[in-house]
Amino acid sequence: MLKRIIEKNYKWIIAFLCLIIVLMMLEDIFENEQLTLDMVVYRLVILNLRSEPLTVIMKVITNLSSAYVLIAITIGTLIFVKNKKVGLCVASNLVITTLLNQLLKYIIQRPRPEGYRLIAESGYSFPSGHSMVSMAFYGLIIYLIWKMVKNKKIKYISCGLLGLLIPMIGFSRIYLGVHYASDVIGGFAISIVYLLLFTNVTRSILQLEKEKEEKNTMKNKRKMVEMRKKRKKLRNSFKYAFEGIGEAWRTEQNLKIHFVIMAIVIIAGFIFKISAMEWIVCLLLFAIVISLELINTAIETTVDIAMPDINEKAKYAKDIAAGAVLFSAIIAVIIGLIIFLPKIFG
Repeated sequence: MLKRIIEKNYKWIIAFLCLIIVLMMLEDIFENEQLTLDMVVYRLVILNLRSEPLTVIMKVITNLSSAYVLIAITIGTLIFVKNKKVGLCVASNLVITTLLNQLLKYIIQRPRPEGYRLIAESGYSFPSGHSMVSMAFYGLIIYLIWKMVKNKKIKYISCGLLGLLIPMIGFSRIYLGVHYASDVIGGFAISIVYLLLFTNVTRSILQLEKEKEEKNTMKNKRKMVEMRKKRKKLRNSFKYAFEGIGEAWRTEQNLKIHFVIMAIVIIAGFIFKISAMEWIVCLLLFAIVISLELINTAIETTVDIAMPDINEKAKYAKDIAAGAVLFSAIIAVIIGLIIFLPKIFG
């Protein structure tokens, strides 16, 4: 039973473990503590492994994750790969991971290591941009090669070389003195979680090998139509969800107030530099209060349709739904005060 659960959910177990690793690192980083891992790797790599020939090799490897190289590969994919959706997925993946990395760096604002850099770099340190983007970019290419290339030799050699390149890029950032080991590991962990989500979307868009197998095995057009309808339902579920949020935003004043308060709390979080766990608490509260407000809106709309005339029970249902939102908002305010008052007056 346990084995079956693990086999079915191993991707999300990996994602959960990666998130735990990142949160544990962030806890120490936000408290300005030196990680033992960083000190051990520093002594091993910086003090014992550096040499002129190895430095040249590391500079070449680190440039394989530079913007110029990744953009060139992306353009090549867009031009030479027949399935244009593949090129668009590679391009969108590169843009998303780059923006996500810059956003995380801006939030965390960890200074780079000083005193032993072999190349010039600017900006913040955590998570490592080269490590995070290389894991996401080359990781997606490994996934696409594994799913789409039929020649086993080409598949195994390509995936093996790219799989070796990714940790080598991370190692080069430590060797060149521009990142701590925790920056590299954190970047890898974040990208693994991201890739698990992105490849799920990619699979549904590209359909990769499954579509070919389905076409060969289906005996009539009716089955093909049914499969297309199922795929449309998956895409439409996201579309309708965002339409619902947009409609609630346009019609519900309370929802706008919740979003404004959320923006204020986020800005305050940056100003007072709240801890990783406090960020998690705030994000959970945002999700609970706003979700309950959306549910309340749905209940009110449904009741209005079912009971257009004044009805005591309809009013009772609306009041209970509104009460749930109010109660969650009050609890959220109390928790917010517990988090921020000591930082404001401390």
